[in-house]
Amino acid sequence: MARGEAAPAGFEPFTLGLRAVTVAVVVLLVAPLVVIVGASFTASAFMVFPPHGLSLRWYEQLFHQSDWLSAIEVSLLVATCSSLLATSIGVSLGLALARFRVRAAALFQGLAVLPLLFPPVVIGVAFLTFYSHVGLTGHGFIKLTLSHAIFNAPFPFLLAYGALSKINPEIEQAAMSLGAPVPRVMRTVTLPMLSSEIFAGLALAFVLSLNDFIIAFLVSSFTITTLPIQIFSSLRYSYSPLIAVASALFILATFVGVWVVARLTRGVFD
Repeated sequence: MARGEAAPAGFEPFTLGLRAVTVAVVVLLVAPLVVIVGASFTASAFMVFPPHGLSLRWYEQLFHQSDWLSAIEVSLLVATCSSLLATSIGVSLGLALARFRVRAAALFQGLAVLPLLFPPVVIGVAFLTFYSHVGLTGHGFIKLTLSHAIFNAPFPFLLAYGALSKINPEIEQAAMSLGAPVPRVMRTVTLPMLSSEIFAGLALAFVLSLNDFIIAFLVSSFTITTLPIQIFSSLRYSYSPLIAVASALFILATFVGVWVVARLTRGVFD
């Protein structure tokens, strides 16, 4: 409907209802985040909201607890390694399917997004069964890194494949017509044009790995403890504000990651 035109009869109540539903959904999504962040600033010994006094002592204590620091270190290391591997897998597959003739390309496209079609618990059980059959017991860090990389690879793949569909292949053909071999064209022409999408896929895979609990719980075999596992374990025995502090840091990291992805991928799928 163009500006200045009168709304059709009955359209205004529908619009008001849609806005009300939208506001309700936003409130339901944001309210729990506000509660957990507010509880992280409490001065009491337990998570409460509204907080009983305002204090940063629990933020300070978090970085003096060896078990929490170890969980943060493991989460960051797993997220870094798995996001790099997931980006390598996703971008390579996107380049192959978008720029080369590949037999059964539709099959590979389906396999590339297959992890998105199953719940994380199903993927976690599948990985757990596979690792036990190949004899990969223990080695929680390796298993979790591989699992997160495969589970999160569809996101870098979709970003790279979507961006490549908008890049004119004649640019790369012009470089090859001047004598540049294909690997050099990929390195000096194609990948620089995909730099924003590559970094966005890396950031998205990092955030998703950092926040994962289900796959980490199933695959780690209790040999390593990530921050989500540490939060879950702490909830079983106490209601410490340290849990709220760790959750608030997760929320901050997630918002930063999503903001980076949104900025870098603006217009990719338009």
